[in-house]
Amino acid sequence: MAYLDRDEHFFCDRGNEAKMASEIQQYENFEAYDFIVLKIYDVHGYEKGRFVSRQKMHDIMKHGLGLDGGVCFYGVKGQPANHPAFRKDVDFANFRLMPILSTLKPCLIKSEHGDYKTASVLCRLIRHDGTLEMSTPREVTLGALQRLESEFGLKIKSTFEAEFNIIDQRTAKALAHFTKWCSVTAVQNAQTLLMTLTKAMNEIGVKMDTIMSEHGPGQFEVTFDVTEGIEAADMAAEFKVASYVFLKSKGYDASFMTRLYPDQGCANGFHFNFSLWDSNGRNVFADPKDPYKLSSFGRHWLAGMLAHAPAMTAICSPTINCYRRIGTPYAPSYVNWSPENRDSTFRLKTEPGNNVFIENRIPSSSCNTHLVLACTLVAGMDGVRRQLPLPEPLETSKILPPTLDKALAALEADTILSDALGQKFYRSVPHEMIQLALRMYHLPEVIQVMLDDSFGGFRMRFSTNNYTTNWINLEVGIAMGCTISPILFVMAMEVS
Repeated sequence: MAYLDRDEHFFCDRGNEAKMASEIQQYENFEAYDFIVLKIYDVHGYEKGRFVSRQKMHDIMKHGLGLDGGVCFYGVKGQPANHPAFRKDVDFANFRLMPILSTLKPCLIKSEHGDYKTASVLCRLIRHDGTLEMSTPREVTLGALQRLESEFGLKIKSTFEAEFNIIDQRTAKALAHFTKWCSVTAVQNAQTLLMTLTKAMNEIGVKMDTIMSEHGPGQFEVTFDVTEGIEAADMAAEFKVASYVFLKSKGYDASFMTRLYPDQGCANGFHFNFSLWDSNGRNVFADPKDPYKLSSFGRHWLAGMLAHAPAMTAICSPTINCYRRIGTPYAPSYVNWSPENRDSTFRLKTEPGNNVFIENRIPSSSCNTHLVLACTLVAGMDGVRRQLPLPEPLETSKILPPTLDKALAALEADTILSDALGQKFYRSVPHEMIQLALRMYHLPEVIQVMLDDSFGGFRMRFSTNNYTTNWINLEVGIAMGCTISPILFVMAMEVS
């Protein structure tokens, strides 16, 4: 269990001398770099933090580095969180970033004045009283992983499938923009860029292992090596940021918007694949005698995911644009599961060697990968605790929420999931505000229809008695909820 050592001032594990020695070695490794990026992931999956020069690290390891305590709940465009649920505890004061030394990795970033050696390190957020701030997305996820191990004696092995679009900045056209699904030619036409990207990602610890073209303009899917614990979420989150920076430097844009092209190809998913293992190295999902090769434990786990699927949708698909994916071909539509069938929401997969794992297909490319891992664990553990029965495959009696406001209503009603994620996180989800904006603020019916049908053509902003956001593209969700107060709530809109 992690703790803050009052003498050494860094995080390590009690009783684990080998890991402590490794952390000390990592501390010495700071000397190999000119600058260090101290970072933390916010509710959107964005990196927030500060750049520091190497000589500052000795002081930081003793005292931490100040950062706004509400940093994890800013708006998607960086708007400060004015919601009273956050300000009453923080009041714009600093908490402290404390590095997790085992996460130190080299960066892609280079200075325009020369090639400086830069590294990044993930941090935990420490409150004024020295306690850990537990509401950050990564801490929420670590808490779920800890419960999985302490209550069930299990560890997770997992990986993500990342789908995204690549656009040429010079022409504004998609890279290999006539691609077809699994087209080798499409990848070959872009192989120099894609292979250079793969090499660069692996050099910074993002273990990319396959690339394929998808069924959309400039759309590609990459996969990562299977890892244990929180590493899959860390890697996928790092990929979204690092690939964007890398491709930008090569004259391309990487878009993780769920549906970038409204009328062409498929939307971007971010499927999460996982299995659970005990201390003897046994996959607890596997049962070779079962018709589906799925154990009774796995059945209860999968039933828990089905029970919480509507609420999970709000977390795994957190923006309005995500719902241009839900219910479309090759995307999840129903609260169901199936062995191997890629139209199901939860897909049971089997591979040679008695390897059985589950694919959660709800996440879109706009998701926060840490929260996907967290809600998947919470839902599955609840199914096991309550010994929920698994329905028959490919049920179509219950659909996933088709809109964000319906998904948020499902999350609000799901007290097990919202309580497990923590009330501070849960209150950042703007269910009341979105419903007010779309349903109660006297918008003409024609505008409501247009909002539901064509999100990309509008911009919006919100105002309170003391704050007005900038005009932003209409992509609301967790993205906007923490930027506004319900007091004197007003919405303005214009066609972009």
